[in-house]
Amino acid sequence: MKASLYFKYAWRSLLRGGQRSVLAVLCIAVGVLAIVSLELVGQMINLAFTSNVRQANGGDIAVSTYVHPFNSTDLLFFERLKKQGEIDAYTPVISLRASTRLSASLGDAFQVIVIDPQTYPVVSPPTFLQPTDGSFARLVRDRQVVVTKNFADQYHYRVGDRLTIYASSSSSTGRSFQVTIAGIIANEGLAAMAGSSVYLSAATYQAAAPTMPLLYDHVYISTNNNQARTDRVAKAVQDQFYYATAQTAADALKADQQQVDFIRKFLEIAGLLALLIGGVGIVHTMQVLLLRRRTEIAMLKTAGYRRRDLYLLFGLEAGLLGLIGGVIGSVIGLGVSLLVRGLIMRLFLFSLPVSFDPLILGGGVLIGLGTALIFGLMPIVQAANIRPLSVIRDLPEGFRPASYALTLGLLLLLSLLFCGMAIVVLNNDVVLGIGVVYGTFIFLGLLSLFFVLAVIVISLLPVPEQLSLGFLTVILVALVISALITFVLPVFGSLLLLATVIGLTTAFLPATWKANIKMALRNIGRQRVRTTTTMLALFVGIFTIGLILILGQDLRDAINSSLARIVSFNIIAITDDQQARRLEGEWNTVPGLQERQHLIVTSCLPLTIDGVPLKTLLQQNGNAGSNNFESQVAFFYLGSLQGYDLAQGQIPSQGVTIVKGRNLSAADANSDSVLVPEAALQFEGLEGHLQLGSKLTLASQDGKLVRTVTVVGFYRVQGVTSTGALLAPLNLVRALSPGGQATNIYYLKIDPAQVGKALDRMQAIAGAISVTNLANLGDYVNQFLSYIILTLSAIASLSLFAGIVIIANAVGLAMLERRRELGILKAVGYTSRSILSEVLIENGGVAGVGAFLAMLLVSLALSLLGRFVFNVSLGANEIIILALIVGAAVLAMVVAALVAWGAVRVRPLEVLRYE
Repeated sequence: MKASLYFKYAWRSLLRGGQRSVLAVLCIAVGVLAIVSLELVGQMINLAFTSNVRQANGGDIAVSTYVHPFNSTDLLFFERLKKQGEIDAYTPVISLRASTRLSASLGDAFQVIVIDPQTYPVVSPPTFLQPTDGSFARLVRDRQVVVTKNFADQYHYRVGDRLTIYASSSSSTGRSFQVTIAGIIANEGLAAMAGSSVYLSAATYQAAAPTMPLLYDHVYISTNNNQARTDRVAKAVQDQFYYATAQTAADALKADQQQVDFIRKFLEIAGLLALLIGGVGIVHTMQVLLLRRRTEIAMLKTAGYRRRDLYLLFGLEAGLLGLIGGVIGSVIGLGVSLLVRGLIMRLFLFSLPVSFDPLILGGGVLIGLGTALIFGLMPIVQAANIRPLSVIRDLPEGFRPASYALTLGLLLLLSLLFCGMAIVVLNNDVVLGIGVVYGTFIFLGLLSLFFVLAVIVISLLPVPEQLSLGFLTVILVALVISALITFVLPVFGSLLLLATVIGLTTAFLPATWKANIKMALRNIGRQRVRTTTTMLALFVGIFTIGLILILGQDLRDAINSSLARIVSFNIIAITDDQQARRLEGEWNTVPGLQERQHLIVTSCLPLTIDGVPLKTLLQQNGNAGSNNFESQVAFFYLGSLQGYDLAQGQIPSQGVTIVKGRNLSAADANSDSVLVPEAALQFEGLEGHLQLGSKLTLASQDGKLVRTVTVVGFYRVQGVTSTGALLAPLNLVRALSPGGQATNIYYLKIDPAQVGKALDRMQAIAGAISVTNLANLGDYVNQFLSYIILTLSAIASLSLFAGIVIIANAVGLAMLERRRELGILKAVGYTSRSILSEVLIENGGVAGVGAFLAMLLVSLALSLLGRFVFNVSLGANEIIILALIVGAAVLAMVVAALVAWGAVRVRPLEVLRYE
C-alpha cells in the first residue's frame, strides 16, 4: 500500500510539473544520447578495425614497401618460403591512383588495385553483391574488373557498364584501360579500408606497357593462422627486405586497438561533458519542481512524514525522470550515432558497420537513472530540510551555517558519485576518470570566479534618469578601454565600443524602457550562482564550437595561402623517355600552356655506403626494423636519382644551393658523381657516415644493374618541384632505369579553362600519360577540413544543446520565484509585453556576455596554438565571432520567450488574492 502511494505520488508530481518535467527529461536525454551515440560510434569503429583483423590486414602478414617496389626476383624469396612449407600462400599487389577522366582533380581520384586473380586474396574474399556467386578468379580477367560498392555508389556505375580508367603512380608512366564492370563487392575486410576501388588483373595491367616490368608495393601472406610460423616468416621477410614493413595480424590488431581506444576515449569524454552539463540542468529543474511544492512539503512534514520518507518520495520522482530520459536519450542516440557514422565515413573514406549493442543501450538507461539520482540528490536533501513553520508563516529561512555545510557536503558527494560513474563509462580507467572529472571541475570553478565578477559588474551598470557627470565619466572610461582593446583585438573592442554606445543611448530612452533595462540588469545579480552556472553552460558549448570553427578556418586559410605561394603549377604529367621526346617538339601546340619545368628521375635501391651495408648502418643506430619510419626516411634521401644533361650545359642551379663540396659540371657527364641532399646529413641513421668522397652502391628497381657512385657535394633545395633525390648525370639515371626508360616529370602551368583540351592534346601526341590535376587542390583540402569541422561541431553541439536546456530551466525557476513580483508589476500597470521584454534583455545579456567571454578565450587559445603548436599566425575570424555571440544571445532570448510566455501572462488576482 505504502509503495503504491509513493509511486502514485511521484508519477502525479511529474505530471503536475508539466513543462518543468519535460525540461528535466530533456536534460537527462541530452546527456544520455551523447553518451549512447558516441559509445555506439566507438563500437562501430572498434568493429571496423578489430572484428576481423586478419581479413583487414590482407593475410597473416602484410608486407609493404613505399620506397623500393618488389620485382620478379624479389618474389622468388616468397616462392621459396612456400616450397619450404613456411607459408601456405602469397599474392603480390600493385596500388595505383586513377580517375575516369584524364583531367580529373585529386578529389575525383580512386584506387586501382592490380592483382593476380588466381591467388588474390589469401584470406576469405569479401562478399560479392553482384553476382552473389562471383569470385576474383572468374570475374577479373581480360578487360573485366570488380569494383567496391563505394565506387559504384560514388560514380553511379552498375554491372555491365563500360568505362575508361586512367591509372598512374608517382614513379611510373600512365596507363589507360577500357574495362567492363563484371562484379561489385561489399566494403568489408581488406576492402573496408579501400574506399572506392577497382580490381584489375596483372595481365591486363602489363598488356598496356609490355616492355615495363611489374613492380609491386604489397605482398600478402597466409600461414593458415599459425602464429609460430607467422612470427618466423615476418622476421625472415624483415631480414631479407629491411626497407619494407612486415605487419602481422597481431601487430595490426595492437595498432588498431590503440587507435580505437584513443578515439573511444575522446568520444566518451565528449559525452561525459554533455552529461555533466545536463546534470547541472537536472539540479536546476529539480529545484524548480520542489520549490513550487514548498507548501506541500511543509504539510507532508506536519502530517508526520519524516525526512527519509521525503527522500524516498522525491528520489522515486527523480528516478522516474531518469528512466524516462534514459529511454528517450538511448532511442535518439541510435539516430545520432548513424548521423555521426555517416560523417566519419565521408571524412575518412572507409566503411563502418552498423552496430546497436543492447548493453550500450541498456547502459544508457542506467546512466540516465544514475545521473538523475546523483544530480537530484542536492535539491532533494535541501527540500527535505525545509522547516514547516517558515513556510506556513512565510518566513525567510535565515542564515543557517548547518545548511551551508550540508550544501558543501552534498556537492562533494555529488562530485564523488559522478566521478565514479565517469570511471565506469571510461571502462574503469580510474586515473583518466578522476583527471577528467576533477580537472573539469577545477577549470570550471576558476572560470566561475571570473564569471561571478562579470555578473556583479553587469548588475551594477548604471541606468541614469538623465545625463550626469558621473555617468559621462563612466562612459568616457569605457570608450577609452574599448579603443585600446580595439588595437589589439579589433572585433572584441568593437563589440565593447558598441555596448558603450548603447549604454550612452539609455539616458535618452523613455522612462518605461529605462525601468525595464534597469530591472533586467539588477535581476542578473539577484541569483549570482544560478546566473554564473547558466553562463558556464553556454560557455562550454560556444567555446568548443567557436574554437573548432575558427581554428578550422584559420588552418584552411593558411593551407590555401601556402599552396598559392608555393605551388606555381596546376598539372603534373609523368611520361617515359619516348613520350617525352614526342612531346618536346610539340609543346607549342598544347593550348593554354604558360610555363613548364622538366625533371628526369628514376628510383633505385641503396645497398652500401663505403662498403658497409645500409642495413647494418641503420641497425647500429637502432633504426632498422619492422614498421620503422626512420628506415623509410633513409631511402627517401638515397633511393632516387634526378638527372641533368651535363654535356648540354644543364647543371643543377635553379633552387639548388651547394652547401658543401662542389657542383656537377660538364666534365661529370659520363661519370658516376652525385650530389646528396643536405637533410641526409642531419638524419640520425646516416649522420657521420655520409661525407665528401663517400661511395654509394645503388641497384636498379628491377635488380638487373648495380652501380657505385661518388658523393662530390651536398646541396640545399627550395621549392616543391624537387624530388629530394640524389642529383646525377643523365646517363647514370637512364642506366639505372628499368628498360632504359627513365621517368620524366613535367610541372605545367596551364590556363584552367583549357586544362581539358591541353591534356587531350598531350595524350594525342604521347599516348597514355600519368596526370595529376592540382587545379582543385585547394577545394580538395577545404572539403576534407569541412568534414572534420562538421564532425567535431556535431559532437560539440551536444554540450550546447544541454546548455540551452539549462537556460530554459533557469528562466522557469526565475519566473516561479518572481511570481509575486510579476503580479505586483502587472497590478501597477506593466503589460505582459513589457515584462517579457525585461526577461529577454536579462537572458540575452547573460548569453551574450557568456558567448563574448568564450570567444575571448578562443582568441587566446588560438594565439597560443599558433605560437607553440602550428608555428603560424592564427587570427580570429570576425564573422564567426559575431555570428556566435549574436546567435547565442538570440537563441537565449527565443528560449526565454518560450518558457516565460505563459508566466508573464499571469493575472494579478491569482497571485495577490491572499495579500
